[in-house]
Amino acid sequence: MKRNTKEWKEKRTEFLKGKTCAWCGSSDSLCIHIPRAYSPAQVKSEIYSAAYTRFKEIYRQKYQKFDRIPTGKHRHKSHPYWHKASTVHKTEPDHTDLEEQFTDVLLEDTEEGNFKKLYHKWLEESGINELIEEEVKKAEEECESLANAIVLCKRCHFASLRGMNLCPVCRKKYKSVNYETCFDCLPDEKK
Repeated sequence: MKRNTKEWKEKRTEFLKGKTCAWCGSSDSLCIHIPRAYSPAQVKSEIYSAAYTRFKEIYRQKYQKFDRIPTGKHRHKSHPYWHKASTVHKTEPDHTDLEEQFTDVLLEDTEEGNFKKLYHKWLEESGINELIEEEVKKAEEECESLANAIVLCKRCHFASLRGMNLCPVCRKKYKSVNYETCFDCLPDEKK
């Protein structure tokens, strides 16, 4: 359903009636927010991404030959970061479970077909295009039913689109979803 139709506007008004922002509690300038995970575009993107990753492996196995060459780096159980073998450690490292790093060097690509054409052919043959259509249709129906929708004020909605949410401590400032609190609410020792 398009957002500028009379039917949508009536449905929106009915959904927002008597509600407040789920984050800050404001009742001004409310809008309907459908989390990104439930949006049809996100569903389509995730399926395409998984299919592309899978096809790259198939293409690599069928049409390309690689040679594994050591990079000269390794990591220890006690030092989980890759480093050169000549690195001097401050403490004696644990040499058990020593893992060497390798890189793959392309030796030959048979190029029996154009990657893009083969990819689109594979999408058709494996039925992924039909799967994407079905999943997008389901996501669109969920969006229209407002099953996963939440009510946010325009300020909180804008923040959510930028990957932020309301600080749980002060409930005034916004913070990145990666952090527990806003900078002002962080304890002094963490600043």
